[in-house]
Amino acid sequence: MKSEIVYVEIETGANHDGQAQIGKCFFSKTGKTIYFNGNVYQKGKGFSSNYFDIETGNGYWISGVKKNGTDRHKFGKGIIEIDQSIIAEYLKIIGETELQKNKFKLVNLNNIPSKTKATEILNEKYEAEFDSSIRFKNPTDLTKIELENLIKYYNEIDFSKLYKKNRKEYIEELKNLERELDKRNEQKNYA
Repeated sequence: MKSEIVYVEIETGANHDGQAQIGKCFFSKTGKTIYFNGNVYQKGKGFSSNYFDIETGNGYWISGVKKNGTDRHKFGKGIIEIDQSIIAEYLKIIGETELQKNKFKLVNLNNIPSKTKATEILNEKYEAEFDSSIRFKNPTDLTKIELENLIKYYNEIDFSKLYKKNRKEYIEELKNLERELDKRNEQKNYA
C-alpha cells in the first residue's frame, strides 16, 4: 500500500483555520481513498476541500506537504499538529534541521490504515441508502417498508428551517402517510 507524508485540514469555509495535521497517509490501489489517522477519506469536491470523511461527510483539504513548509493557506492561521513518527522525514522534505516551535504541536497519530472500518461504513451506508423516488408515489401504492421509511424520512426533517409553504406541504404529507400506516395496521388487526 502506497504511503506519503501529507497535510490534512478540515474545511471551515473561507477562513482556512481549521484543525490541521501532518502525518503519514496510505492510499488505496485506485488512489481515490486515503487512510489517515484512523479515518477514511474519499475524493470529492467541496468549497475548499478535495476529500471527504466517509463517516462524517465533513470536507477536508488533503495534499502532499510543500517543500517550502508553507502548508497552510496564505490567509490561514493556527497551529499544525504533526505526528512525532514522521518528523525526521518531514524535515528532510522541507530541507530544515528542526521544526518552528510556534508553528507545530507534536502529537501521536494513528498510522494503521483502517480498511475494515472503510468496508463497514461503506456497507452500512449502502444498506441505509434512502430511495427518494418513493416520495412521489401515492401512499396507497407504497409497500409497508417504504411507508415506514418515508415516515422516518419526514420525521427527521427540521420543519422549522423550511419555508412556511413547504412546511405545510411536508406536514400534510407526513399526516397522510401516518394515516395510511394506521389504516393498514387496523386492517391487519381485524384480519
